[in-house]
Amino acid sequence: LILVITLVGGLYLAIDATAGERERGSLEALLTVPVPRERLIYGKVLAAAVMMGLALALVSVTIMAALRWMPLESLGMSANFGPAVAASVFLVTLPFALVGAGLLTVVASFTRSYKEAQSWLGIVMLVPTLPIAIAGVLAVKASAPLMLVPSLSQHLVIQGLMRGESMPAAWLALSAGSTLALGLALTWLAGRLYQREAILGAYAGGCQPGQYCHH
Repeated sequence: LILVITLVGGLYLAIDATAGERERGSLEALLTVPVPRERLIYGKVLAAAVMMGLALALVSVTIMAALRWMPLESLGMSANFGPAVAASVFLVTLPFALVGAGLLTVVASFTRSYKEAQSWLGIVMLVPTLPIAIAGVLAVKASAPLMLVPSLSQHLVIQGLMRGESMPAAWLALSAGSTLALGLALTWLAGRLYQREAILGAYAGGCQPGQYCHH
């Protein structure tokens, strides 16, 4: 839930800042300003990542508040999600925001319209949940190698935090490092993809009848 809401927080910004601007024809004007094109794209990725970070903070605080007022004790349950755990969850998951923003921007670069991007990115958002689903079925336990898998490592660390388990600092460093590395790689790839002149076309196959196209 935390990872999905984090992605949703920047989903529509990532679409509108890429496929949306290309469809409206404003992307061409933006990319002609005297600034390296990749820097503009990095700015778009960063903006989406910031929105995802805000969504992450909001969902962490919301879960903390909701669990505080739920009568779990009457059901024989308890929740270890106080302020310290919520803050730790935020810090552990924050690097994943860059992965999400970079991934969504890369995928949006191959779409021809806002609607098409919305359809594809809705499917792409399921990708980070697949390792978590597999881990849940197989009852996977946290280990150093698994900390190299973004989304899964955050899931395992969050589970450990909620259970009050101690997590080796090296594992946390592996989780943050591997996730940031993937996020930076996706951001770099987005910058490279937007170097293509074809990225300015509203439709990959050329202009459709009745449409004004830039040349």
